[in-house]
Amino acid sequence: MTPEMCQSVFTTTVTRCLNFPFSTVVLQENGQLAACLLASVWNRKDPLNNADFDSEGVPENLRLFVKFINDAHSNFWKIAPPGTNSVIHREIGSVAPEFTRLGIATKMVTTNLTKTNLKKYDIGGFISETSSLANQILLEKAGFKCLKELPYSAIVDSNGNEVLKLDDGTTALRLNFKPIEEFENLPD
Repeated sequence: MTPEMCQSVFTTTVTRCLNFPFSTVVLQENGQLAACLLASVWNRKDPLNNADFDSEGVPENLRLFVKFINDAHSNFWKIAPPGTNSVIHREIGSVAPEFTRLGIATKMVTTNLTKTNLKKYDIGGFISETSSLANQILLEKAGFKCLKELPYSAIVDSNGNEVLKLDDGTTALRLNFKPIEEFENLPD
């Protein structure tokens, strides 16, 4: 993907996440990005809107993948615990290759989760669509439960070709959830 393509795809997501205090950016000493976690807040009463980007000029495969991600969480509120009215949505989590296996991704799961902000936004849980094996393992270790799994083989282009084959061995996207009361030792 070109930088211009990334900008058109992710501008809406980044803008939405900046409205809430749950995102994290980790910088190297030289100011370069080492890792990030972008998170927004979803409310049970929010209208469902899957148009995260202007799809004009976006390749078919990318449009299909974004639709797949949106489909993964489109019926979340039907399977969410009844008392949960708002959740933190882990939109994008990424650690640069040279900084993996240092505990950064683990730390980012709870960074910015303060009791004050959780109460302010009436947060009842944390959801994430995890696409990579590393993130699936990370969130499982952190106590997230898989609510549903969607096979990547279901994403096919107009010619019937599979769009996505991850090189880490992952064969499905997982929609994960963790109730907020299961997070321990959060700061005020």
